[in-house]
Amino acid sequence: MRPLEKLVANDGYEVLLFPLEYLYMSQDEGGSYSHLYTYSIDCLGWGTNGRIYKCPYYAPCTLKCITVSNGNVVWESTNKVHYADGTLDYVTINFVHDDNTSVHYVGEIIQQGDLIGHTGTTGNVTGDHVHINTARGHYAGFYDVGTGHYQLRNATHVYDTMYVNDTIIRQGYGHNWRVYDGKIMQGKKYKFKWVLYANKLRNGGR
Repeated sequence: MRPLEKLVANDGYEVLLFPLEYLYMSQDEGGSYSHLYTYSIDCLGWGTNGRIYKCPYYAPCTLKCITVSNGNVVWESTNKVHYADGTLDYVTINFVHDDNTSVHYVGEIIQQGDLIGHTGTTGNVTGDHVHINTARGHYAGFYDVGTGHYQLRNATHVYDTMYVNDTIIRQGYGHNWRVYDGKIMQGKKYKFKWVLYANKLRNGGR
């Protein structure tokens, strides 16, 4: 996604967007290293001229800060959002390795498209990047997948969670990254036409 980008479906719910302008994965989910048996991915900062360090990334939807520690922040959507797999639900997102998480606080609200962090090197890392783990629903904590590696409970594949509208894919590990192409509306919720039609039928065509 691009800075300040917003995408709202015609039912008034936000569409989850991938948080970087370029998608360049440096480690896939389920790998033999730190992501063994997890749905987490690592992404490098990237731009038109190649690698970017301390690369900015943006809020995929409007989020509330749930927990924050050195280099590790968990966010939860303030409302249900549209997933890339076509479902509608709350989302929990964990971003890791930012070198300046002290700017965030529990209860903070970040609007979709606003700056939320930067790739970094805080924690157990081999270089500047952002670690992303997503989960369905409200925050339910972390668990050990059995290998000494942790992920969010109810974890989801990032490619089933976030759309890649306006994101340029340089390395996506062959996953089915999707683009949201539905009608959008900036503004408040309104009923779908089929709902209005159903109501009309129930009222005898009036």
